[in-house]
Amino acid sequence: MSYHCRLKYSLLLFSVLIGLSNVFAKADPLTQEQFNIVANSEEDQTAAVQSYMDAVAEQGGGEARLTAGAYTIKGSLTVPTGVTLAGTWETPHHGVLSKGTVIHAYGGRGNEDGPALIKLTQSSAVKGVTILYPEQELADLQPYPWAIHGSGMHCTVENVTLVNAWQGISMGPEWNELHLIRNVFGCVLRRGVKIDGCTDIGRIENVHFNPHYWPRSKHEGVSNDGNRDLSVAAEMQKRLEAFIFCRTDWEYVVDTFVFGAKIGYHFTANERGGACNGQFLGIGADMSQYGVVADRAQKWGILITNGEFVCGQLRPDQALKRSGILTTENFDGSLQLSNCSFWGFFTHILEENGSGFVSMNQITINNNTPGEPCVLVNGGRASISQSFFNTKGPHVRVNESVVKVGINNNFAPGGVKIENDAGDKVSTNGNE
Repeated sequence: MSYHCRLKYSLLLFSVLIGLSNVFAKADPLTQEQFNIVANSEEDQTAAVQSYMDAVAEQGGGEARLTAGAYTIKGSLTVPTGVTLAGTWETPHHGVLSKGTVIHAYGGRGNEDGPALIKLTQSSAVKGVTILYPEQELADLQPYPWAIHGSGMHCTVENVTLVNAWQGISMGPEWNELHLIRNVFGCVLRRGVKIDGCTDIGRIENVHFNPHYWPRSKHEGVSNDGNRDLSVAAEMQKRLEAFIFCRTDWEYVVDTFVFGAKIGYHFTANERGGACNGQFLGIGADMSQYGVVADRAQKWGILITNGEFVCGQLRPDQALKRSGILTTENFDGSLQLSNCSFWGFFTHILEENGSGFVSMNQITINNNTPGEPCVLVNGGRASISQSFFNTKGPHVRVNESVVKVGINNNFAPGGVKIENDAGDKVSTNGNE
């Protein structure tokens, strides 16, 4: 090949490569300034933030990143597929309103069924933000829609703090799979996390609800007195369902906690009868009227390991019944507890109703209400084994309507005291 031919082909190849590099060149990242998004302004930024996220999606996806500051959102934001609405927080954080990215939510006041503040679509995320409801006041609590609502596959919520949300995070009831909720902290007042419509293995990790996230943020909606943390906790204990599980298959829940709830963990059914199965490791509920309430469960069962459940009094209505674990009349599934601990002023550590099965293995029980049985079995099947009752008793009472109950190899100071109204439907062995 002649020199001129080689030169011609080389120039042609060079031009092709230049063209390809232009095709695949990555566009410069978009910034909030390009969409006139203004921090620390009382003007509504909803439309501008939405335009920012939509433009990021049109570029192929990525982060719509908000710098440190407070952003007024009076409407609802939808995070498109492939986009992360990102703030500055890279780790879990307290409700520090003067630092990081803070979303001031105003929409939906008075209507808990309205559009969520942030709606996640398939394969989208929100991370690194603090969410505050500036108009919420402890003396006049008002309902609001969910702070975050997801549907579709792979919705992610990470490193988010909810200062005073009426409702925290909902996945479903629309079809969804493989959600990830991780490093979420805050004060929630009516519902914390609710999962429904999930048909494949969602994950909840390191989620912590505590009243102090609101008053210690120094938000003016809470009076600045020495009892403000407990005042918020008392309101939470009136109505809060911290973790709610309806239809969800193979839910994995690790290291979760709530202080001050009416119900710590609520297993129930949706309107189509869909319920939960899954494993729950290292979960806890403190100062809660009910640690766990199980209305329904899939037949594959609910597995709780290394749980800690505590009952204390924050409210004047001291006569309320208080249970560590309560299964209701419709419960016909399986609930298994292993290596858990209970203490405080429960009426019953376990009250079993319905036709299901409950097992308690290697459980430590302390300081229940005097005169009431620690474990009350009214129906179904139960197994209580290898557990330590550090109370005076009675320790177990079995009523006549049960199917079968085994009480074996348990311990208590002075011996395990069993009240049996079910005759030979109860088997006992090795209790001391």
